[in-house]
Amino acid sequence: MNAPRLAVLHRPHGAAGLREIFAASRGLCEPHLVLRQEVAEQDPEILRTAPSFFPVSVCTGDDVTSAVRDMSAAGLVTFHDAELEHVDAALTALGLPGRSLIDDAWDKLVQRRAFESAGCSAIRAVPVDRAEDLRNAVARIGLPAVLKPRRAAGGGGVAFIGTEADVQHQLDRRTRWNGLLLETRIPSSAHPSGVGWLGDFVSVETASVGTDRRHLAVFDKVPVSVVARAGHDGADAVDVTGDVTPSRLPAPAYRAVLDATSAALDALGVRDRVTHTELRIGSDGAEVIEVNGRVGGHLARVLRLVGGPDLIGQALTVALGVSPAPAPETAPGYALGLFAPFPDRTGPVLSSVSRADLRALPGVVGVDEVARQGAARQDTGGRIANLTLRAPDSETLDRYVREVSSGLAGLFAADGMRDDPWLSRLAGGPLEDRRPSHAD
Repeated sequence: MNAPRLAVLHRPHGAAGLREIFAASRGLCEPHLVLRQEVAEQDPEILRTAPSFFPVSVCTGDDVTSAVRDMSAAGLVTFHDAELEHVDAALTALGLPGRSLIDDAWDKLVQRRAFESAGCSAIRAVPVDRAEDLRNAVARIGLPAVLKPRRAAGGGGVAFIGTEADVQHQLDRRTRWNGLLLETRIPSSAHPSGVGWLGDFVSVETASVGTDRRHLAVFDKVPVSVVARAGHDGADAVDVTGDVTPSRLPAPAYRAVLDATSAALDALGVRDRVTHTELRIGSDGAEVIEVNGRVGGHLARVLRLVGGPDLIGQALTVALGVSPAPAPETAPGYALGLFAPFPDRTGPVLSSVSRADLRALPGVVGVDEVARQGAARQDTGGRIANLTLRAPDSETLDRYVREVSSGLAGLFAADGMRDDPWLSRLAGGPLEDRRPSHAD
């Protein structure tokens, strides 16, 4: 029996690469890659590499619907946030699994209104499409608040508005206003576990087949790095920095997170899709930050280290409207994906650090990226490195995080990491200038 054909609307630098999709698809489906014309023109290398993995079709313009119809695909999926609207339009036109019951479900303003209507959130949000809208929005919402794009991922374009000076900074510096929103800032808190280096938010990966919700994994987070007014176009420099599984949430908080996730997905009418839901946790429960209509970035590799469910394979299966096989029991221990940012994202890299230097740090089992001396810091998205760690238990994980933080401070001392408050928090105090040897 032939495997079902599944169209994958691809774009480089999403949550799954070609090799991951190829490996996950074996025995499940026959992927057929679809590229929008703009994507193919911006990254011609993909047209040279992709055909060694899959058949490839390039759309005329943005006509994803015709490309998927012509290949008689039984489903359509993407792993890139920027392609979600194109996928949803094609799913609707073709009647394929995966379309949410409300329009523009991944628009953050639409989500806020849906959550409020369903009674699962009290966070207020209003649109901001012109500079003059900002003061009116502040008058309606109050401060503190968050100004952010209605459609974006990874913290891009976000500004935390706490004072009149912050409002004026936006009016003076921001040039692009269309498609923003201002929402009430969810109060910061501490991770309920009491672990000081963990942030106060989590994410949940969920496979929905029809209205059946199967929560695949909960990830704790390394604290977000925020440098005020250091981002593009007047925004703050906001960087997500890492994911940990399994979660160390106490049982009541864990249950509250899953309940809040299910309520949010119900409010959006999510069907036949793997989603990535981010939530802030505090003493009064869990509050949904946003829901993303695809697998979370970097998470599949972290979950793989503890033998968890294959998020890519789950997404491929669910996109066909099929229930995935039960997820396996995860292996003992913890896995951490850590992507440490430079304190200053501008200018060249000053430190000389190799992959071997990073692999010598305690607990490090993978080095996906390292900033190269002399290159622009933005070549790696403003990150000094992208690491994965594995630990047999929570106590060892905490020790590894402290020692890796001190090790990174020493290795990248020339780039200011020894004085970085974000890295100091991970280390649990003042950073040592420790440059590890390969014998460590």
